[in-house]
Amino acid sequence: MPRRAPSLFRSILTGYAWIVVLLATGISILVNTSFRSAFRERALEDLTRSACALVPAVRTTVSDSTDFALDSLVSEAAFLMGTRITVIDRNGLVLADSEKDPELMENHRTRVEVMTALNGASGQSVRFSRTLGRDMLYTAVPVVCDDSVTAVVRTSMFFDSYSAALGSIVNRILLVVLVVMMAAVFTGWLISRRIARPMSDLADVADRVRKGELGARAAPGHTREHNSLAFSLNETLAKNQQLISELTRSNNRSSAILKSMIEGVAVISSDRSVLLLNDSFRELFSRQNTETVLPSEVADLFSDTEPASAGTIEYSGRIIAYSRAEVESSGDLVFSFRDVTGEVRLSQMKKSFVTNVSHELRTPLTAIKGYAETLKDDAEGDDAGYLEIILRNTNRLIALVKDIQILSEVESGSGSLKKEKVFVAEVLETVVPLFRQRAKNKHIALNVVAETETLAVSADRYRIEQVFVNLIDNALKYTQSGSVEINISRQNDFAVFTVSDTGCGIPPEAIPRLFERFFVVNRSRSRKLGGTGLGLAITKHIIEAHRGTVSVSSTPGEGSVFRFTLPLA
Repeated sequence: MPRRAPSLFRSILTGYAWIVVLLATGISILVNTSFRSAFRERALEDLTRSACALVPAVRTTVSDSTDFALDSLVSEAAFLMGTRITVIDRNGLVLADSEKDPELMENHRTRVEVMTALNGASGQSVRFSRTLGRDMLYTAVPVVCDDSVTAVVRTSMFFDSYSAALGSIVNRILLVVLVVMMAAVFTGWLISRRIARPMSDLADVADRVRKGELGARAAPGHTREHNSLAFSLNETLAKNQQLISELTRSNNRSSAILKSMIEGVAVISSDRSVLLLNDSFRELFSRQNTETVLPSEVADLFSDTEPASAGTIEYSGRIIAYSRAEVESSGDLVFSFRDVTGEVRLSQMKKSFVTNVSHELRTPLTAIKGYAETLKDDAEGDDAGYLEIILRNTNRLIALVKDIQILSEVESGSGSLKKEKVFVAEVLETVVPLFRQRAKNKHIALNVVAETETLAVSADRYRIEQVFVNLIDNALKYTQSGSVEINISRQNDFAVFTVSDTGCGIPPEAIPRLFERFFVVNRSRSRKLGGTGLGLAITKHIIEAHRGTVSVSSTPGEGSVFRFTLPLA
């Protein structure tokens, strides 16, 4: 379990207390050291003055060479001054001492203060006395007689006698420092509380929001920084609350939309796990609300790394159409499913019906045409006109049946494409002559413009001939004068063909429906010209079966341009 971090108040107060303690300790050490040093210097100065005061008397006594007088002088002076006094000759021998028998004392020539005094200067030293077993302060001054140092007067005292007075003063100072430190810590407590409390309030607001209380807001504080932070936090919380509300409404709308959709919807993550299934999906594939196991047909589709953007699958004897879209930001996939079993069967029935009807109509129509032609040979007057009408409409019916059969074959794929390398020039050499005489009779120029004679496409030759026949036939039908031009060019990996005319043109509103079955722009003209309304629909299906494209552009009164592409061989 991670260690809980300390509060801001505790961190500030702890840091402040450490600073106060360190400062108090440093001040105490500095005061104690400074006072000890000052007291020691003052004591050494007093001892030096005491020693200097004894020099004249010691000089006289040493000159008289009376040991008894010297001992008496030292004892009396030591009693009066409260110090220890020692007289040492120039050889380091102790001549007199206020506390010890000189005979029992060792040579003092090597003492630091004595050596300094023998050199003619005042000497000072602080050290432990082995004789008395205590820390001592020593000062020594030379006794000069006839310009030479004849003896040394050394005064000393116990340093702990000063330490007692120093300790009393230091204790008072430490007491003051302690009081000041406690006052400083209390002040630090107040300051820390004042700093940490607003931050604690802000943290409390954030915690309430985290727990779901979206309306929580921070109160203003006593500082500019706190007010600025509280204002920014409140503004951010207000925006987040608004955003969450909008997201909630959007999510509710999305849920309602998914529930109301007839199509089954499934959302799949980038790692192919199921994120969402709507009610229609579960109903379509007989899944319970809590059931997560998917049908194998759907599971295989979801697990496919590159599923088609649209297609169909079979499930329980039904045909299910699906389409797919990818969410670019996350890589998730959205699938929609729809039961098209009825539509597919109806389409198959329609195709079967059209095929059967057209097949059954060809025989009686052929018979009617044959008998009408026979009767026409011997008919005269009005009878011949009636038979002409019968023959014209019979031919229209035969052409219509033939076009229906071709369209059914193309749509169903029963007449599979027999692709081969087809030279376009050879196709046009076969097709164009079929229309030369007709164009000549109408005084229309029929031209072929090709960039190259060797352009070849991968196609079914028979079907491509049908495309050219349909387009050239339409161009000649609806052109009364001018020209019809077939243009052949190359663009990347495709051959581009255009059939343009200078005919009556096509109204803009009719162009989107031009390739629909049985659609004609002008029914009376189409009936007069023998059109069935299936030629362009057949053309479109043939070109798309070859993975090409077809389009049309037209200006009424000026002509039309049909453009289609085929992949190069």
